[in-house]
Formats: sequence, structure tokens, C-alpha cells
Amino acid sequence: MAQEKDARRACKIEICKAFAAPTEGAPITCNVTKTWLKSEITQKIVGGSYVWGYGHLQCTLGLSLDRAEIAKAMSPGAGKGSFAEHASTCNVDDADPGKGTAFTVKVTLTPVVAFEKREAKTIVFEPIKTEGSGIAAAAVTSLLAIDKVSGSVSRAAAGEINAFLYEKCQADGVSLVRN
Repeated sequence: MAQEKDARRACKIEICKAFAAPTEGAPITCNVTKTWLKSEITQKIVGGSYVWGYGHLQCTLGLSLDRAEIAKAMSPGAGKGSFAEHASTCNVDDADPGKGTAFTVKVTLTPVVAFEKREAKTIVFEPIKTEGSGIAAAAVTSLLAIDKVSGSVSRAAAGEINAFLYEKCQADGVSLVRN
């Protein structure tokens, strides 16, 4: 996980700078890998309302952020950024660590993030497509059904975006000002 964090740093700083001082220019593109521990999945993403019967989750995402969309999202008052389709390949570990990967799934989504006063408020991930394990497709469908009723995934994702922009960017020397 430490190696993943180091590999994401250059991309992170570029994203932080783009949100701190939105300008026109080439999109920000990079591949990022993130591992979520089982405890993080149950606490932050599903909030204890869903039983996660697997182990850790590791995803690699091909990230592409259009700078014009960042500028729209970070406009004073309210803004919305409609970002390009993102493809993520995720390996889900078996609940028994000795058994390795339970399955792999590719998830493709198109995020639309609504901001208010330069803070992420809601995220819509549609359309979402899955390839791979039928179990994974069912899990993604279940999470989306839970999110449509409770908004738990959207709130967790908005919280992660805000923590990234206002805490993690600050830790790397890039300050964003809230309205």
C-alpha cells in the first residue's frame, strides 16, 4: 500500500493544483492503484449496512480529468463536473487470505460530481457497466441499489473527494480555499 501511495503522488499533486487554480489545458491522465482493507469497505463504503463476505479490494483506475470540467465544478456557488468514462479493474480477495483472489471485475463508470461552495455534495456514477464475475456484477448492482435508497456510496465518495481536496492536497503543499 505504501508503494501505491508513492506511485499516486505525482498524479495527486497535478489534480490538487488543477482544483486549486482551475485553468484550461490538457486533461490530467494517469493510472492509479488503491487497496481498501476489508474494514475500510465495511465502515466507509457500506457503513455496516451490507455484509462484505470477502477480503481486501484492490483496484487500478485509468483516470482522465478534463480541466474545463474541473473549472465548471469549482465555480463559485454551485457547479457540476461531468467527467469522461473511467475503467477500473478490481481484484477482490477471498475472505480467507490464503486463498488469494476470489474474483476480478472490470467496472466502467461515468462520474458526474455536483459541487456546492467548492465541496463535493453528490455523485452519480451512471451508466455503470461490469465485466467479469457474475458475483461481482451482483455486488455492484446491490451496492447501487443500496445507494439509490440511502445515498451511502455517493456520500462516501463525496466525503473522499472532499478529504482529498482539503486534507490530502494540503498535506502535499497545495491549498484549496472553500467558499
